[in-house]
Amino acid sequence: MRVILAIQEAHDSTAALMVNGEIVAAAQEERFSGLKCDYGYPEKSIKHCLQQAGIKASHIDDVVLCSQKWNPVLTKIKRNANFSVKDWVTEQNDYWKPKFYEDREVCYYDLYKDRADFVYDQTYPIDHLLKGFWDDEEMRQLVQIRKDIVAQKLGLPVSRISIVTHEDCHTFYSYFGSPMRGNVLALTTEGTGDYSNGTVSTFSETGRQEIAVDTENHLGHIYQYITLLLGMKPSHHEYKIMGLAPYANRKELERSLKVFETILKVEGLHIKFNEKPRDLYFHFLYSMQGHRFDGIAGALQQFLENLLTEWVQNCVSETGLKRIVFSGGVAQNIKACKKISELELVEDFFVCPAAGDPSLPIGACYYTMFNYVTKNNLDLGIIKPLDNIYLGPEYTKEEIDSVLREKGIYSKFKVSDDFDPRDIAKLLAAGKIIARCSGRMEFGLRALGNRSILANPSDHHIVRKINDAIKFRDFWMPFTPTILSERESDYIVNPKSLKSPFMTMAFESTALAQKELIAALHPADLTVRPQILLENRNPGYYSILKEFEKLTGIGGVLNTSFNLHGMPIVLGPEEAIFTFESSQLDGVLIGDRYIAR
Repeated sequence: MRVILAIQEAHDSTAALMVNGEIVAAAQEERFSGLKCDYGYPEKSIKHCLQQAGIKASHIDDVVLCSQKWNPVLTKIKRNANFSVKDWVTEQNDYWKPKFYEDREVCYYDLYKDRADFVYDQTYPIDHLLKGFWDDEEMRQLVQIRKDIVAQKLGLPVSRISIVTHEDCHTFYSYFGSPMRGNVLALTTEGTGDYSNGTVSTFSETGRQEIAVDTENHLGHIYQYITLLLGMKPSHHEYKIMGLAPYANRKELERSLKVFETILKVEGLHIKFNEKPRDLYFHFLYSMQGHRFDGIAGALQQFLENLLTEWVQNCVSETGLKRIVFSGGVAQNIKACKKISELELVEDFFVCPAAGDPSLPIGACYYTMFNYVTKNNLDLGIIKPLDNIYLGPEYTKEEIDSVLREKGIYSKFKVSDDFDPRDIAKLLAAGKIIARCSGRMEFGLRALGNRSILANPSDHHIVRKINDAIKFRDFWMPFTPTILSERESDYIVNPKSLKSPFMTMAFESTALAQKELIAALHPADLTVRPQILLENRNPGYYSILKEFEKLTGIGGVLNTSFNLHGMPIVLGPEEAIFTFESSQLDGVLIGDRYIAR
């Protein structure tokens, strides 16, 4: 038995466990800590992974850390997790502006070291490395500190701990996590890796051949800064800009697009600067003055799509490879992925779930197992694609009942035992909004039925209720559907038969979808980001959809993540009860216990 534990310690800290070539457990630390985008050593995620597999730390053959380069200051202050929009603006004005416009250095850590409202990392002894500038020797020290701490935490020798580059983590995940095999084109685009922010590789069962590397592919950074300039939180709310883009007035879009088009260009296999500004944030702050918010959002999305599609076409023409896997933070832009998949040159296209940094440990597992299999001349077929995304904790009836008693739920609400799929389907058909916390928690950014809020997708009035009374989110944001696999062709336009099991792709919708799934489509352009559900992937959830179909004739439900806005998706019964009591959900199914108002 070969056991590999991989750990992401920076933002979106995560752990993943592979046993004999199969990912058997994975979870983000934020679900356990309650701090969205949490940083640092993912102690509770690791504990879950080992318990889920029934494995002791001493049984681990390889512990793999993700990324050779690691910013100790950002981890110490848990930047993406702690920062408000105001903090992001302060960072620009008090750190970057002096650096780029006043030729004056400021100690970054000093700006944030005494915040009473911040949760700081206490795991790593890195205070001597917080001045903000690191030479090669200090980076080597940091790597050793990381290894020493992990070895101490797990009770393992340091010799079992290795590091995989950020880029290899992304690329190996995109290939081995996907259903594709044979020769494919593997692309990455992101904010920052170990040595790049974009790569082009060919990939097959013989491994990865990197053929182009970018350090000026700042699409991710530009999206981040525009998110901030529009008053939203970077590294959290980029999807809101993508959701806003289809509402843009065409005249305003064209006006703002001219500003974006001066910055980057495609040149062969590279995305690089066209006219390099001194700084991206302040450049857009000054050059976009007087531009309308919708035009900026629409232009940004158009700019991203234009560059990526031109780049992909060049990559396909250069390599002759028409099947593509895509990873990195920018790969989570489903509208851009839609445009790429529609290119005539592209035959197949796949994006694994949580294609940004939360999935780095899964890629590290794949990388490590690939090397082990290759070195020992084993069958590569032992390395399994990520067909199952339900990799988190599951709770027993006894654990559920204990929480319900502790929270006084039996005296405050009506609790029904052994609620079956038909009971839930009847409530959904009657217009009720029901949350489901059952089975193992999903890995990644999307709720796929086990930690989901469900509703009737044919009722467009339900969107406002969910937004105002439950999710507390922006009115323009779309919801998404889960669709029975046998009804896929009724609802989505998918001429290339692309796979969409994990809500990582967008499609055009059919006329029937615009009638029966209208509440789960984008209101402005009627596109759809579906979860296509096969029965064997989630029999319990599938049964609810089948019963709903029997009652209504509709082969899908509205599915959005079970959480309050700004909080992680719920972990288990305790978080489910908190969210239920803090919102106006009509009911919540925890295991097979149904709690109604």
